[in-house]
Amino acid sequence: MPKHLKKKNIVYRLIISIVLILIAVCLILVFPQISKYVLSVKNAFFLAVNPKQETLTELYFENHSSLPDIFILSKEYNFKFTIHNLENKDMEYPYEVYIDIDGKKKEIEKSTVLIKNNEYKTIKINYTITTPIQRFKVVVDLINKNQQIDFWMTKE
Repeated sequence: MPKHLKKKNIVYRLIISIVLILIAVCLILVFPQISKYVLSVKNAFFLAVNPKQETLTELYFENHSSLPDIFILSKEYNFKFTIHNLENKDMEYPYEVYIDIDGKKKEIEKSTVLIKNNEYKTIKINYTITTPIQRFKVVVDLINKNQQIDFWMTKE
């Protein structure tokens, strides 16, 4: 083989070796980034196809804008609250309704209600204030969910 062809062959092999080394280095450096991207796309696709069902319970007053805020002793008052079960299963909800007078509870009602999945239950509460006080808070407490709603009343 002529000398000039041997030199070309050596240079060619050297160039091929350098290119292969560069490709290997690029793959080593870039592959983890590509695999992270592929995994994140795979996870996003999985979540889009199989969304995780959220579980929650809604607790709210019916006609919240018409809740009583002024009271007269010995007069009966009422309000309604609703529990909406979005827990993806039938649920038993123990609840307590009470008056909070400076951190002390005066029970109005304590009960448990069974609500099927994705159904509502509206509960009417009647109460009369017989204790001479100036101001108090009416509280609805879903005991097992640690959820509360409340409103304040002041003496007329």
